Amino acid sequence: MKVMKGFVFSLDAFVAFILALMAVYSLIFFSSIPSSYYYLLTQGHYLARDTLFAIATTECSEDYSCGGISGSILDAVTSLETVPLRNQLVTESVGKIVPNQFGYILEVSDDEGKTWMVIYDTSAYPEGEDPHAKKMNKMKVSSQIVSFGYTGTYQKPSESPFKYSSCNGGGMGGMVITCGEYLLSDPDASIAGEIVPLPKAKLVRLTIFI
Repeated sequence: MKVMKGFVFSLDAFVAFILALMAVYSLIFFSSIPSSYYYLLTQGHYLARDTLFAIATTECSEDYSCGGISGSILDAVTSLETVPLRNQLVTESVGKIVPNQFGYILEVSDDEGKTWMVIYDTSAYPEGEDPHAKKMNKMKVSSQIVSFGYTGTYQKPSESPFKYSSCNGGGMGGMVITCGEYLLSDPDASIAGEIVPLPKAKLVRLTIFI
């Protein structure tokens, strides 16, 4: 009888040990499985970062509403002062990259991120004007980049402006630079303004939410 009692007590202890071990392993297993929230957070961060890099490295050509600004799309976005034209450029660039199920907020800072000015916010526009998300329900993540945009139109010619005529009357294509000052072209005499406009550094932040 004593042997049976000892066996039962040992069996109970063994079962309790197994249950405790299963509980510990289950806790470790479930805690090691990443939540879908973190995948969504990473996806939003990559989307914001890649969007900023895309518009920072894409030349603002005639295909976009750049106005009188030269440089990248990001340079034009941060330098344009006409709000309707700037909003149109944002929707033509950022709005085409970010999927409609996400919303986004584009902001600019002139003081190293101390204060931010909202350039475009999809929640401020009705569904008919902007199909992107309007409210943040699951996550909100942002990425930042520095823009060194020009404040005007880049006027530097593709060829050298120093068109010196040859001294021996060799025709219109003479490039001898050791004699005379006939028909010299002043590189600072551009009618449209400075050849290379002043750059202005700004911090740009793109926030993605869903």
